[in-house]
Amino acid sequence: MWMQAGATVKCDVYSFGILLFEILGRRRNLDETAPESEQWFPKLVWVKYESGRLLEVVETCDGADEQDKKTADRMCEVAFWCVQQQPEARPPMGVVVKMLEGEMDIAPPANPFQHLMATPKVANMWTTVTSSVNTVSTGLGSQASLASSTFSSSRVHSACMV
Repeated sequence: MWMQAGATVKCDVYSFGILLFEILGRRRNLDETAPESEQWFPKLVWVKYESGRLLEVVETCDGADEQDKKTADRMCEVAFWCVQQQPEARPPMGVVVKMLEGEMDIAPPANPFQHLMATPKVANMWTTVTSSVNTVSTGLGSQASLASSTFSSSRVHSACMV
């Protein structure tokens, strides 16, 4: 029950993009034995693509010529379009076929893994935690205030540890 809405056409396009990566690299898209930065192949391909070193990750056969390299680049760009994070940004399968066959030009793809690479900007709300101290106006005075303060602090600490 991981997918409540069921499979869609856009899921098929995404899966096809992953398949293109696996064909290009001659490996599965996830390799847990690889170093962490190289475990998920599509993300590694993007990093190499962005830096102009795509051929480092694309397994070429002996004797690959310039046309083979262009085909690999084309497949890679199509795969990036297929695995865009937002389903609406993925092309329909008919367009994917036309791009692969060279009938359509391929616009430079947007980074489909931006959501995985960006450092999240989260405000650190725990640096300004203040405890509310309930003072009991019986004869206990500061001891009741101290006990209440200690209890509030330990609750905040426990909540952070969960």
